[in-house]
Amino acid sequence: MQLDALVGGSLFAFLLVFVRLGSAFLVMPGIGEQFVNARFRLLLALSVSFLMMPVLKPILPDRPPSPGDLVLLILAEAVVGIFIGTLARVMLSSLETAGFMIANQLGLSAAQSFNPAMASPGNALSGLLGILAMVMLFATNLHHMLIMGIVDSYSLFAPGQGLPVGDATEHLARTVAQSFLVGIQLSAPFVVIGLLFYLGIGLVSRLVPQIQIFFVTAPIQILLGTLLFSLSLSGLMLFWLAAFEDQLVTILQP
Repeated sequence: MQLDALVGGSLFAFLLVFVRLGSAFLVMPGIGEQFVNARFRLLLALSVSFLMMPVLKPILPDRPPSPGDLVLLILAEAVVGIFIGTLARVMLSSLETAGFMIANQLGLSAAQSFNPAMASPGNALSGLLGILAMVMLFATNLHHMLIMGIVDSYSLFAPGQGLPVGDATEHLARTVAQSFLVGIQLSAPFVVIGLLFYLGIGLVSRLVPQIQIFFVTAPIQILLGTLLFSLSLSGLMLFWLAAFEDQLVTILQP
């Protein structure tokens, strides 16, 4: 009887950990992308849950006596996992904002392509930034920090204690605002240079009205903008990585 209780308790603890972790992996940047094989994602979630279960088991609640309470507990864990993954996904969307604004300044807004980071069509620069972000997440081991954040989330969202809807909403609103701010900061130099460029075009057009100024300057705008983007790309990604890490630490602080 003790063996049955021990095995049943371990399976229940594993289930709770797997539900939260697997739900987070569904929407987490890098791991939750549509082009990632679903079987690989499932095996990864099962493996990490198996490793995390002994560490988290002491703080997990006992198995509820009724099936209804069990279903509610599992649903709550799934909601927490999706919420944590969504917070990380929102920070990735700052690159979508930055890419959109930069492309407008470079005259490349009409160059559309599929953005795998957002799983939707978008301009080519946003797609490039999204792919680079996912590569750098794994290259700098920030995906380890994402998994550690899920472990730390048990101190913020204890299983069986109810969902702090107010705090969760505040976290989400603050993360969205920070993501938009980071996107504006990334694109700010290009916006300033674009304004100066268009100001110069306006002055030349007033001085020499016979020239079809926009047809003449469009290739120059694309050439100079692409050169500037290439030179500043590494700095943009390093700035985004630092902002992503800082925001991840902030939202997961107890």
